[in-house]
Amino acid sequence: MNNVEITPAQIKRTELTWEPPDYTSSYPAGFTGQGVAVIVVVMDQVHAAGNCHVGLTSFAFISRENGDREVIDSEPIAESLTHSLMDSCDAVHTDMLGRAILAAMDVIPDAYKTNLITVAADKHYLKLLFRKFVAFRDFMEYRSIDKVMNPYESHSLGEIHVKLIGSPAGELMPHFFDEASRLAHHEYERNTAQLPVEKLVQYSVFTDCSFRATNNRRYLKGGRMGIGGVSEDGFFFHSHYDATNIMTGELSAMLAAFNIFYHGGRQLIIHTDSLGALTFVLRLAHNRWVYNTWSSEGVQNPQVLREMERLTEAIRERRVLVKHIPGHTGHGLQESSDSVSKMHRHFPGQIVDKGHVSEFNQRCEAIITALSGCEKALRLPCADWIQIRPSVVHARNRLWK
Repeated sequence: MNNVEITPAQIKRTELTWEPPDYTSSYPAGFTGQGVAVIVVVMDQVHAAGNCHVGLTSFAFISRENGDREVIDSEPIAESLTHSLMDSCDAVHTDMLGRAILAAMDVIPDAYKTNLITVAADKHYLKLLFRKFVAFRDFMEYRSIDKVMNPYESHSLGEIHVKLIGSPAGELMPHFFDEASRLAHHEYERNTAQLPVEKLVQYSVFTDCSFRATNNRRYLKGGRMGIGGVSEDGFFFHSHYDATNIMTGELSAMLAAFNIFYHGGRQLIIHTDSLGALTFVLRLAHNRWVYNTWSSEGVQNPQVLREMERLTEAIRERRVLVKHIPGHTGHGLQESSDSVSKMHRHFPGQIVDKGHVSEFNQRCEAIITALSGCEKALRLPCADWIQIRPSVVHARNRLWK
């Protein structure tokens, strides 16, 4: 038997007789002429002061092969809630998504429930939902919400039916997105609105700073500075910048605690082991000449000045209290903030890459849970612009020296 050899020249002369299918008209398995039911879930969220404020809207429409899209009910199915970031967003948002899908199922006519129903939402939460509730796979499939909003003909097999943009029904999509955003921001405003002082809920944060001068050329501005803070329920923050005076770091830590944790429903209690920083911020709050001199020097960042104006006003209204706590006396939360600031001083921001950040935060969480007794610890982001710079007014503070 002779071996048949196929040469490149023979392949080049071959004519293709197979025609690729038209994917733009492909629908899911089980499609009939009546159409396919699609559930769309839109979610928006706002993070603030350790809480997550979520707004969700969902609706259902019928998708037909001829391009018609019929929205079953133009009024969205809405839900909103607020939860602590200590409760995993993956768990809370996945449960919200499941409830929205079940609510949308009630408005879909029974005739469309005989085929697979497609759900379009955030793909991350959809994957978690279908892993958690395996029974959904028997009568549903899921697609990313991006496929609903994609105006181009770049959909793959079985995805063109969820496309809504470009049809008359697609004009409703901005309304549903705006409604989800409105619900999330309404939750945020409702939970952070200004309350009378007598109705405020006290919330304690412990701050500290770690500083070491160095002659290293890499830190010509003075030395390595690490600031940190730990709240009573386990939230923490840390940051780093080069500085020349430890008191600027202590004051920066207090300002960062205010920026991260304060809202209108709390009486924020900021604890510090620095009498110098404490007396200086009280002078800024109660002596207008000192504040005007400090703010008009042209040394501080404009964002710092705006935030300090808010802090001093809150101190005068007793919405924020600043208290002294002796350092290294065994208080769990204060020792935790001291350890976090020291760790961040040893790992300055210039040399910590993304691979180290996760490990660094895990070490912080282990220290906080061990020292403070909190069951869980979670880092909140600290803005880079929160950096108090030295000024002439600092030198006049008796306890500052």
